[in-house]
Amino acid sequence: MPNELNKRPTESELESAVKRMLDRLDEINTLFITKIAAQVKKIGTLNASSVNRLVIMADMGADVSEITTRLADAVGLNVRDLTQVYDRVLKDTYADPRFAVYLQQNPVSVATQRRLTQYVQSVSVQTAQSLINLSNTTAISEPYRKAIDTAVLAVSSGLSDYQSATRDVIEQLGYNGMQVYYASGYHRRLDTAIRQNIIDGANQIAQNASIMMGEDLGFDAIELSAHARSAPDHEPVQGRVFLKSEFQKMQAGEAFVDVDGHSYTGFKRPIGEWNCMHIAMGFSTQHSVRRYTDEQLRAWRDANQSGCEINGKHYTTYKAVQLMRKIETEVRRQKDVAVAARAADDTELQKSCQEKINSLSAYYTQIAQAAKITPRRDRMTVQGFRAYKIN
Repeated sequence: MPNELNKRPTESELESAVKRMLDRLDEINTLFITKIAAQVKKIGTLNASSVNRLVIMADMGADVSEITTRLADAVGLNVRDLTQVYDRVLKDTYADPRFAVYLQQNPVSVATQRRLTQYVQSVSVQTAQSLINLSNTTAISEPYRKAIDTAVLAVSSGLSDYQSATRDVIEQLGYNGMQVYYASGYHRRLDTAIRQNIIDGANQIAQNASIMMGEDLGFDAIELSAHARSAPDHEPVQGRVFLKSEFQKMQAGEAFVDVDGHSYTGFKRPIGEWNCMHIAMGFSTQHSVRRYTDEQLRAWRDANQSGCEINGKHYTTYKAVQLMRKIETEVRRQKDVAVAARAADDTELQKSCQEKINSLSAYYTQIAQAAKITPRRDRMTVQGFRAYKIN
């Protein structure tokens, strides 16, 4: 394999790549929000006799066309970046210390190299198609039409307080953003759905490529990755080594044992899936050296369990991190609402959003300090947001 494979990408590199892709969608989401909110504001300048629904629908058609085109362009760029990211994940597998020594003496067979390349291409194509499908099932016209209907009704009814009448639809518009609708009726924000698809694909490649490499080298077992602040269901097994047959039981939700004879009951969430950040990696019980010592794993577990106190309630460090992630999401949502409110010229809603943002930010800082976790304020940025000054 090429010498460039010696460099191992860090998780932060993958996160940076994902952020770059999500920033493109954030830009389109801001366009989506501001276009609709501006139309609501424009309708508010009319009176019952001057409301021309045909003109309004023509404006809507032009806006929807622009948003759809821009979204397709952003997804196209993301698909391009996706292939590069996934290729890099595969190269990282070749650079793994577990394999590096063996590969110097026993290069991976041409057949396995081809199989790995084809596998990455398959995941790339599958994930790329999912991104395209998600963008194609994103509701743009429906929320736009709902906002217009609410605005036109408020004007036609002669309501004196137009902003109060349209505030709910503006707030929902910002909070929900662009939504993906599934056949089951379930829906979620487009950015959340796409992030999950990208990360899941990267995890699949990292895990399955490592297992395939191990098979080629004759490895007989699997070692799980480990990290601080693990989720409680996977904390007991992280960093442990399992024979392949036992790992298969683990993934199937059955009872299993590790190579040291420790028994475990089955759990529902497979390793490397459902937002799991652990990776299963090929391991030789004859030659490989474990990456994690029992002391290190115990220290992580104890630190996680000791956690911290927040407003008189005990939190494991994992729970504290999850709470911070929820606050980051809520702050972004409130900033999206503030963007919509500003476009609709609703200063009362802007003020309300800023008060919530300030309160959430203070709570976020409190948690970070109590749990000794580095704040990630970059996770709370929203394009187009401007803080509202509260006197």
